[in-house]
Amino acid sequence: MARLMSSTELKERMDENQEFVLVDVAEPEDFANEHIPTAINIPLSKLAEQVKKTLSKNQRIVVYDKNHDDESSNRASDVLEAMGYRKVADFDGGIYAWKRAGFLTEGDNAKQLG
Repeated sequence: MARLMSSTELKERMDENQEFVLVDVAEPEDFANEHIPTAINIPLSKLAEQVKKTLSKNQRIVVYDKNHDDESSNRASDVLEAMGYRKVADFDGGIYAWKRAGFLTEGDNAKQLG
């Protein structure tokens, strides 16, 4: 089971330029509307087929989606681990938690919670 990561820990890792790949598992239109800076988009529906072309099993990977109630990131981490990826974390709370912590997003409809 992937370990959970908080918004504070994720932001610290980004600020320290730690090596990891941040994967938004939302559908492309949702990703275009809003995502966390530096994230790449691999939709959960295509994760199993696209991950081999995009990510190495040696990379640290953090997956996320909209919010804590959305189980997509949890399912994504399960898929990755079943495929042999061992350095997987699930960013608990997704974009909602990111914005609640006061961090900015990118995309066509990006905004902060206020």
